[in-house]
Amino acid sequence: MKWHAIIILLILLTACQTSSKKEPGAIVDYRTGSEGLRIQFVPNLPPSTLYETEDLNVMLDVYNVGAEKVGGPGDRIYLSGFDPRIVTGIPSVGAQIPTIEGKSQFNSQGDFDRVSFDGVIARLQGDMYPAPLLATTCYQYKTVASNTVCVDPDPFGTGVRTKVCTPANIGMGSQGGPIAVNNIEVDARPGKTAFRIHVSNVGGGDVFKLSSSTLARCNPYDSRGLSYDELDYVQLADVQVGGASIRQSCKPLDNGDIALRGGTGVVYCEYGTSGNTAYVTPITVTLDYGYRQQTRKDVQIYKTG
Repeated sequence: MKWHAIIILLILLTACQTSSKKEPGAIVDYRTGSEGLRIQFVPNLPPSTLYETEDLNVMLDVYNVGAEKVGGPGDRIYLSGFDPRIVTGIPSVGAQIPTIEGKSQFNSQGDFDRVSFDGVIARLQGDMYPAPLLATTCYQYKTVASNTVCVDPDPFGTGVRTKVCTPANIGMGSQGGPIAVNNIEVDARPGKTAFRIHVSNVGGGDVFKLSSSTLARCNPYDSRGLSYDELDYVQLADVQVGGASIRQSCKPLDNGDIALRGGTGVVYCEYGTSGNTAYVTPITVTLDYGYRQQTRKDVQIYKTG
C-alpha cells in the first residue's frame, strides 16, 4: 500500500506540472509593471570606503524592466553630487545608455547591461570627505495601453434589441512603463462615444516633454536645466478606436501634451458612431515622454596620512 501511495503522489505531481505549462503559441501579456529602467550600483563598485589618490571605479547595472527599447542618442546616465576638484575624471557629458531591449512576447523579464565611470581621487585637505554619488538617468520611453471597449451608437433607443455589450468604464492596469493609463471613463451618447482618459506618473521619477533639447538639459551639469513648463507633461502620440485615430478630437492638450498636476492628468476624446447596433472594439492609447530617475550611493574618502 505504501508503494501505491507513492505512485499516486507522483502521478498527481506530474499532472500539476503539466497543467501549469503554457501551451505553445499562448499570448503573453508582457506590457505589465510600472517601471522603465531600474538602475543599481554594482555591490562594492565602488566600495563604501576609499582613500585619497585611489581610483574611483563605478559600475551601474541598467535593467530595462519595461516594454520599450532604450539606448537612443539622447539616452544617457550622469554621475554627480561630488566636488569635481576632489573626484576628478568623471565626464560631465555622462555615458551613453546602451541599446537594451524591453520585455516582449519572447522575453518576459527584459534585458540589462552595465555602464561604468572611472575617476581619480585627489589629495584631501581634511581627514575625511563624504562623497555622495548620484546617478541620474535620462531617457525617452513609450507607453502603449490597450483594451476593448463597448461602443453603442444608440444607447437610449426604445426598440427591443439584444445587445452584445453595455458601455462601461475600463480599468487599464499597468502597461510596462513609468507613465500609465489608469482607467478610461466611457460616456455613450447618440452618434458618439466620449472617453475620459486618466494618465499618471507611477514610476517614482520625473516626466518631461520629449525633445532632443529637454533630454540634453536633463543633464545635472547643464546650468539651464528643465523648466517648470517642461516638467510633468506627457505627449499624447495617438488614441485609436477600432483602428481609427481620434487624436484630433482630444482636449485639452498643450501643444500635443497632457499636463500632469500632482502626478495625474486627464484628456477627453470623442469617437463618432453610426447605426444602432452595439459592438466591442479595441481602444489603444500611445504616450511618448522623457523620463528622469536617480539613485544614490554614499562613499567615505579618507586621508592616508
